[in-house]
Amino acid sequence: MKDRIVADVNSIGREILESKEFARALEQTHHDKTTVGNHSIEVACIALKLSRRLKAFHIPVNEEAVVRGALCHDLGILGRDDKYPNNFICLHRHPKDSLVAADELLGGLTEMEKDIIANHMFPLTFIPPHHKEAVLVSCADKISSIREVVRSAEKNNKEAMRKMHTA
Repeated sequence: MKDRIVADVNSIGREILESKEFARALEQTHHDKTTVGNHSIEVACIALKLSRRLKAFHIPVNEEAVVRGALCHDLGILGRDDKYPNNFICLHRHPKDSLVAADELLGGLTEMEKDIIANHMFPLTFIPPHHKEAVLVSCADKISSIREVVRSAEKNNKEAMRKMHTA
């Protein structure tokens, strides 16, 4: 199942993964032990896995929105040191900046994708997600962040590179 998840993230997210913006995301450090891009790939894989678990219970999930939203959820963090004076402001403003960046990259987002990106920081921000897909990505973001903090930087990077090249 793990390899299928990775292949599907790569397939669904190809346009994003091959973009200049995502190349920048793969270069910018995030959570001190990974990159924005590696983190976003991890979030997409976790969210897609959660989606498939829900589907096993006959709960429909829009996988394309989940993957696209997850891959774009932190694009607003790019250039963080020049954009935000501190982490608190980054935490609150980057979802809106990510929404703008994703819209520019993809040339239009669905309402569901907008919800996923704009509300992925809940409950640290106060507006809850409106779609189950956005809840899944928000949960996947928290799971990924915890994993990244606990794992070593070397293991984070190896895992992300494996997922980028397994398609």
